[in-house]
Amino acid sequence: MSAATATILAVAVPAMAGVAGAAIQSHGVSSAAKEQAKSTAAALGYEKERDVYARGTEANRYGTMMGQNAPYVSSGHAANTQMASLLGLPAGPPVAGSAPPGGVGGNAAAGAQVQMRAPDGSVKFIPADQEAHYTQRGAQRIG
Repeated sequence: MSAATATILAVAVPAMAGVAGAAIQSHGVSSAAKEQAKSTAAALGYEKERDVYARGTEANRYGTMMGQNAPYVSSGHAANTQMASLLGLPAGPPVAGSAPPGGVGGNAAAGAQVQMRAPDGSVKFIPADQEAHYTQRGAQRIG
């Protein structure tokens, strides 16, 4: 081997090794970026799934709590109505799900109301003396 060949090899081998190392490093960086993107997408999917589960769980807890408290709330409203009646005070505003003053199906005295279901399915209280009018138009008395 001549001196010129030895010099060329001495210069070319490290240069080729550098080029090969750079190519391997470039491929590694590209692969790492792809793996990181896949990992981030998987983590985001997991977080979204966990949020849906947490929202459902919290909604169930809230519904259970409200269901457990409903008898006490109803009892409180009934007690307030009874106290107002005993003191001769007007009843408070109607509470959703409770009967109006005069009661459902009460007598036809002034202020008595009945609950009716319209043909479209809506339900509301109407004065007892108007029951016949609404019945002729297809409404049905509830209770």
